[in-house]
Amino acid sequence: KYSTYAIYFCEHHTSITFSLRAFEWNDEDTEWSEGMYSRVTKLKESDPELKVLLSYGGYSFGSPTFTAIAKSAEKRKHFIESAIAFLRKNKFDGFDLDWEYPTGVAREHAELVEEMKKAFVKEAKTSGKKRLLLTAAVAAGKGTIDGSYDVQSLGKNFDLLFLMSYDLHGSWEKNVDLHGKLHPTKGETSGIGIFNTEFAADYWASKGMPKKKIIIGIPTYGRGWTLNNPSETAIGAAANNPSSASTTDPAGGTAAYWEICKYLKEGGKETVDEKGVGAYMVKGNQWYGYDNEETIRIKMKWLKEKGYGGAFIWTLDFDDFKGTSCGKGPYPLLNAINNELESESTASTESFDTTTAEPETTDDDTDIDATTAEPETTDDNTEIDTTMAEPETTDDNTEIDTTMAEPETTDDNTETDTPDGCPEPNGLFPHPSDCHLFIQCSNNYLHVMHCPPTTFFNDEVKSCDHMMPDRCK
Repeated sequence: KYSTYAIYFCEHHTSITFSLRAFEWNDEDTEWSEGMYSRVTKLKESDPELKVLLSYGGYSFGSPTFTAIAKSAEKRKHFIESAIAFLRKNKFDGFDLDWEYPTGVAREHAELVEEMKKAFVKEAKTSGKKRLLLTAAVAAGKGTIDGSYDVQSLGKNFDLLFLMSYDLHGSWEKNVDLHGKLHPTKGETSGIGIFNTEFAADYWASKGMPKKKIIIGIPTYGRGWTLNNPSETAIGAAANNPSSASTTDPAGGTAAYWEICKYLKEGGKETVDEKGVGAYMVKGNQWYGYDNEETIRIKMKWLKEKGYGGAFIWTLDFDDFKGTSCGKGPYPLLNAINNELESESTASTESFDTTTAEPETTDDDTDIDATTAEPETTDDNTEIDTTMAEPETTDDNTEIDTTMAEPETTDDNTETDTPDGCPEPNGLFPHPSDCHLFIQCSNNYLHVMHCPPTTFFNDEVKSCDHMMPDRCK
């Protein structure tokens, strides 16, 4: 049995009090309007088994604030109490911790998670309500895993782990590859043997995370390049520049699956890499690596055979949500996931109770069942992203402003024009040569981060927005 989870992304806090608060103007209800929180949580009226989680953090949120909270017992206590009150007030079923990444503070991160789980258990006993769930979005790169997570401890306290097994390759590299591939590929030039879904999932499991808690991330978009030589198209082919601008990414380097379907109709040629399990399309000098229905079905069979807990997608609005581009009806990728997971082949059958269960103390003591994300729709075809975001859609599948998880950078990966070191021990800083990138420093650990499609790093507000810096014009 697989359950459905909707994740509302994401929340910010007040820097003085370290308390949760609504971020967008329309998140909470007002006297004259229904907020997005209510719109999402009301989906449970039509699907009582649906769990709606609130995600906190994200790609541009950075690590310093989380680090400050995690290192102080007083701040941890206040933050956790604030989170519980906020979640209950807005009728969420749990909390998704999206700390990207706790590099160098794995112990403090684990302490925060453990205390949060204990507080959730205690609150459930006191209130008589079902226990709030505790989940996290986590890195897939070996270097980041090793430097950021106390996996043994996290395995006892997290209910689910959303493995961001995508953006393992992209146009920040100079050779084409499949960014969410299942296995290593012939011709790969970076992260050889380790930048793939199977390695990442198995590595988490080998370090102590129960497999049934590991939820595999499936991208619904492609990462693209402009080939140096259009006649050389195999994985590993040279490509010094991102793909051309797309509707979803005017800066280039990304295209939604529904856009790729259009490119295929316009003469693009699709190839399925059976070794790596991924697809790529070539149209002229444009090259995109992505997942299609066939590769997704293979991934779903694999995760069931391996005993992993389920799958989630990033992001709902990059699938063909209106069914007008790919000719397969709405949500062809999501339907491929659901249909394969619901088939009679091997699947996890764990169930869980979220009333007053104590924090887990062994790998075998789990209280969660497997999961897959499903679309939640309204009559006007406005979808709630069941992984991270509320999509903004138009009548013709045109411009979409969505938040995409950044490609993680570890010692295993090679970045272009990466600075030699951190300007300061902690903080967010402009990238020296690419306005779509920024530098995140945590305890002098340097990460090169990627802004979402269509956005640039704004050094004044330390976040990504649509204001192009003067130096990039």
